[in-house]
Amino acid sequence: MTNNNWFTVSKTGLEKVQAEKEKFFVVQELISNSFDEDIKLCKVNLEKINGTRTYQLTVYDDSPVGFKDLTHAYTLFAESSKKGNVKQRGRFNLGEKLALAMFKSAEIKSTKGTIIFNEKGRSKSKHCSEVGTSFTGKIVMTHDEYNTILNQVKSIIVPDGVDLKVNGIKVAKPNIIKSFETSLPTIISDEDGNLKKSYRKTIVEIYPKSNDKGKIFELGIPVVEFDIDYNVNVLQKIPLNKDRDNITPAYRKQLATEVLNHCFDNLSEEQTSTGWVTDALENANIDAVYNVLSKKHGSNAVVHDPTDKEANGKAFADDREVIGGGSYNSYVWNQIRQVQKETGSFKRAGAYPAFAKPKFKGGAIELPLKDYTSGMSEVAIYTNKIHKELFGIECKISLHNGNGASATYNKAYHKISFFWEVLGRDWFNLSNNKEQIDRLLIHEFGHYYSSNHLSESYYDGLCKIGAKWIALISQGKI
Repeated sequence: MTNNNWFTVSKTGLEKVQAEKEKFFVVQELISNSFDEDIKLCKVNLEKINGTRTYQLTVYDDSPVGFKDLTHAYTLFAESSKKGNVKQRGRFNLGEKLALAMFKSAEIKSTKGTIIFNEKGRSKSKHCSEVGTSFTGKIVMTHDEYNTILNQVKSIIVPDGVDLKVNGIKVAKPNIIKSFETSLPTIISDEDGNLKKSYRKTIVEIYPKSNDKGKIFELGIPVVEFDIDYNVNVLQKIPLNKDRDNITPAYRKQLATEVLNHCFDNLSEEQTSTGWVTDALENANIDAVYNVLSKKHGSNAVVHDPTDKEANGKAFADDREVIGGGSYNSYVWNQIRQVQKETGSFKRAGAYPAFAKPKFKGGAIELPLKDYTSGMSEVAIYTNKIHKELFGIECKISLHNGNGASATYNKAYHKISFFWEVLGRDWFNLSNNKEQIDRLLIHEFGHYYSSNHLSESYYDGLCKIGAKWIALISQGKI
């Protein structure tokens, strides 16, 4: 004898497989089925049967046509009319069976008749409703599970035009923060009814998160926790596993990017340092990247310049944050470089003239001694005298017409070069400009101790020079 059915499903075995899941999935599946119909009302009642650990659950909706095909109540993977519609949640004709397996007994009554499930098996009745579908079942659960279900059902985002009542209390819809349209992966069916991935435009709604973590919702039904600062409701099918409780890392990352692109102006400074924001920066638009960097580091922040360490120090001393190379991965740095290109912000510290080391152009011509003015000769003699008193060494002196600085000092050659065209001829006047001349000499002679203006050695060197300079003046040596 040949049996046309390839498989036999053990209700007991299926129940054990589902036992580790939170009982909320049972209510979630039944409400999801109701939301997929043309309804205005969905009522959920859950109450304990006195003297037992059993609770009775009733889920009713007012769909005009009711359950389209009652055989789908017990046929696994039957061809679902919902699976080709990205605006409906169903796809495998599986979810309600996984829920049904958890019940001791159940009854589905609709406009086409009634299906009864009990210890004897499955049976049909011609009793039918005038409108809508009601599911009534008895399920064993703890009091904590009961309370958890009542709390979690309140997190469902009810579709517009529908009332969801739980034990007589209407579930309030949270205040929306923002909604936007974007293209996201979804699931459709081809001409042969096979499911396949596709991209479709959809509306994404952003709500305040209700717990420590946000959640992803598929058409109002919570799917999985999301390490993000919002509850995110996608108004089309989400590519889910068969248990409808998880998404792929790629989808998670793409959704986070879209949320950042549209909600960056709502983020606080603290939120910009969260992991989901950093991940989303890799593919976010330039406005989002600029905004996040500005909030996190300050709009005047600079990027660490490995070719000009002193510029990094000067920027830091100017109370700017210096963004280190290890702050982000290579994908985010590509984004930052694009921000630099389009906005001129967050450049390397050495790219800012106020912090960059002097840049000298070649071809400078040294001024011959015969062309020195009397003031230039006087300053040259004065410079050498002070250098010898400070360091015990003669100082070589030159004047040239280069630019990029006022003067430079080379410790290796004990040589100071004055950029006379930058300073101007009138600068070389000890009678009228001694304070500015001393100021420049102290600055340049500090490089006898260090080339880095911001180093402790340079700072200590200036202190030594200043103290000795005062002593030389008091002794009448300069």
